[in-house]
Formats: sequence, structure tokens, C-alpha cells
Amino acid sequence: MPGTLIKPLQVILLLTVLVSNVLQGLAQTPAGEKTFKVFDATLYANKPDLSVYGLAPITVVYPDSFGRDWYRQNNQELPRKAAVQAVASSVQAKGNPVVLDVEHWRVWGEKRIIQENLKKYITLLEWMKDVAPILTFGYYGVPPLRNYGAAQSGLITGEYKGWMWGNDQLKPLADAVDALYPSLYTFYEDRAGWRKFATAQIAEARRYTAEKPVYVFLWPQYHEINKALAGTYLPEDYWRLELQTARELADGIVIWGGWGNNHRPAIWDENAPWWRVTREFLADNALASPLPPDGIRVH
Repeated sequence: MPGTLIKPLQVILLLTVLVSNVLQGLAQTPAGEKTFKVFDATLYANKPDLSVYGLAPITVVYPDSFGRDWYRQNNQELPRKAAVQAVASSVQAKGNPVVLDVEHWRVWGEKRIIQENLKKYITLLEWMKDVAPILTFGYYGVPPLRNYGAAQSGLITGEYKGWMWGNDQLKPLADAVDALYPSLYTFYEDRAGWRKFATAQIAEARRYTAEKPVYVFLWPQYHEINKALAGTYLPEDYWRLELQTARELADGIVIWGGWGNNHRPAIWDENAPWWRVTREFLADNALASPLPPDGIRVH
């Protein structure tokens, strides 16, 4: 009633309810609303500082970083520990999340081969962490295994169950890394097929743990496995679908690309359709301003 005084106990109870409601609302906010990240791993030449758009830096360590001879020989042995430690010191100075891109140690097929190569992946990771313990590490593309066909087949099929078994074998590596980086590159023009593939890949990553973030690798061009379209940039609506799907299902995106057909970095194009769509995506999701400030630094 108007003019009625609220007693101290009533005030306390009211505040308790209000605080409880606020905390409950925060708890119900999807984690992605606060933690979703977009990382820039592109290789373009003359690229501006994309951090002004909200893209975060990330360090991708390619295999030749551990020694060109080791890489060219497609070596099944570990690189020299001293070479790994030197790389770790270098990435530690940058302070970014680190993705190790080592793809030639096979982790599918015969169980003995899987276990042998898992030991290499984990040892390499441990050597990096020994030198740079404060950084977060993960591997490009594993775990889980990338399997477009199994993703299309459906959960109850033998192909899908076989894929799950293969992913189960990689649990020790999933336990060792700090984040998971599934590869969701585009092979075909089938948008529904790609979304089904992406959904299954992310679900398999989530199956390891709900605690570690899943950051998906996206590339705005067709993968070279598609000979007819290799390197062709995706239509704008297709690229938008991929960004939105990742926003819906993952904890973040790593955008890769910018490596030209001449095996050199491609030249940055500020007006490229894929980049325009990306800027709109960042703005629409309140991840960044759509317009950069004056004086963008070029590096």
C-alpha cells in the first residue's frame, strides 16, 4: 500500500530474491554469448590489422617450423627436441593461443599405428608446454577425425559407429590439449550436406568433454579435394551459413586462407565478398564494430 514502510527483514528478503534472479539469469545465458571468439589465421599479404574488427590473433605452427628437412622427409619420427623448444620459445613471446599443424602422423586404421602416433602427438605437445606452460595448445583437425561421409550416413549406421570408435581412440590426445580445433573446410556445393558435416564434427568434439572449447577451422574457399572448384571462393550466402552455423554450435571460429595458387600469400582484398560477409557477421553478433577506426595499421 502507498506509504507503507518496508521493514529491514523485508528489504533483506527482497534483495535476496533480486540477486537470486540475476544470478539465475546469468546462469541461463548460453556460454557462447560471452565466450564466442573469432581468430584470424589468414596468410594474406598486405593485410590490415584485423583486430580492430574484433578478430583475435592466433599462432598456427606449421610442420616446417620444426625443421625443413624433417618436414620434407614426411618424417614418422619426432622432430629434434631442441627444435621444438626453440619454436615454443618463439610462440611464448607472442602470447597467443597455439594450434599445432602436424598432419602426417596417421591416427586412424590399425590400432597399433594409432597408439604409436598418439604418443608422438602427446610428446610433441608436452615439449611445447614445458617451455610455454601459460599458453593454450591444440592440434589442427584432430581430435576428432574429419569424416564427411560418416557424418552424412547417420548415427545408427555402421559407418558412423566406426567413426565414433576411431574418435574414441583419440581420447588421450583430447585429454592432453587445451582446446579442440575440428576442420570444417568445404568440399562440395551441397549446403545442407556441409551443415550436417559440421554438426556431426562438433558433436564428436563435444563428446570428449564439455569443459574444453571447440574452435572450428573455416576457409572461405573450396578445398582442393574438389578439383573443379579448388580455391574458388564460396558464394556469399554459403559463407554466411558457415559462420552462422559455427556461431550456433561452437565456441569460436578460426578463419584460415590467403595462400595463393602460386604457393605464396595472396594479396589482401578489402572489398572481397567473403570479407564483407565476415564483417557483417561480426557486427550482427555484436562481436565488433562494422567500421574500422582511422589509421588502420598494415603489417
